[in-house]
Amino acid sequence: MDNFIKKILYLGPSGSYSQIAMETFKENLGLKLRAEDISTITKVIQQIDREENAIAVLPIENSIEGIVRETIDKLITTDENLKIRAELTIPISHCLISKGKKEDIENIVSMPQALSQCQTYIANNFRKNINVVSASSTSAATSMLDGKDETWASIANEFCAKLYDKKILDRNINDVKDNKTRFILLSKEDLKIVKPQRTSIAFSCKNESGSLLKVLEIFYKHNLNMIYLESRPSKKVFGEYIFFADIDKGYDEIGHTLEDIRKKCEFYRLLGSYGEV
Repeated sequence: MDNFIKKILYLGPSGSYSQIAMETFKENLGLKLRAEDISTITKVIQQIDREENAIAVLPIENSIEGIVRETIDKLITTDENLKIRAELTIPISHCLISKGKKEDIENIVSMPQALSQCQTYIANNFRKNINVVSASSTSAATSMLDGKDETWASIANEFCAKLYDKKILDRNINDVKDNKTRFILLSKEDLKIVKPQRTSIAFSCKNESGSLLKVLEIFYKHNLNMIYLESRPSKKVFGEYIFFADIDKGYDEIGHTLEDIRKKCEFYRLLGSYGEV
């Protein structure tokens, strides 16, 4: 990787799955970069737009919750040189964390997604009127325990429990055990770190009958497999949408086809061609 890169940004705070993904990227790619946590996805994108010597790690998709819409929305509207350069998938394994004992728990705090992913566990292990509280992140929830008594517990990962020196009462409590999140590595420079095996694009068509079909016919004609397709509001005109698509081939294999697609679109943007590290 270019020695010009000095910093790696990630969605914080410390103890988040994004930090785990960031550390995994660093280890797998042999990077020695200063890490900086940023409080929101939007702020991560804004900062990497301003800083030429930084790369960034963001979540893009969860196997249960689906696409991370804030990541996609910001990628579509940011500097066109900022692209996805690599990806990796992190298993999501939630833990029940507390200073007290499980039988003493009356309050559970975590981010809404984590609480949603552990609904059955909470229903089966605690009283019907257990107090469930939302926090901005699993890390924030676990750090809150310092100011609470032993009737409070958080839901977070094992790394987070170690970071804040808290006890793990139960492990792997998420209702769906094969829960995973896909993270992406973003950079303005082509880092040339992995062979591209997936290409992400965003596009919009004329708001008229058959316009999307004409684009999809190109995918069919060239035997391109879309492994993901999602529509997002354009945020310009009510009823107009931008489509986000993942294709299971690198740009070198399908660049000519994407050019045909671009000609049929009102808006088109290559978000990245990348592989897993």
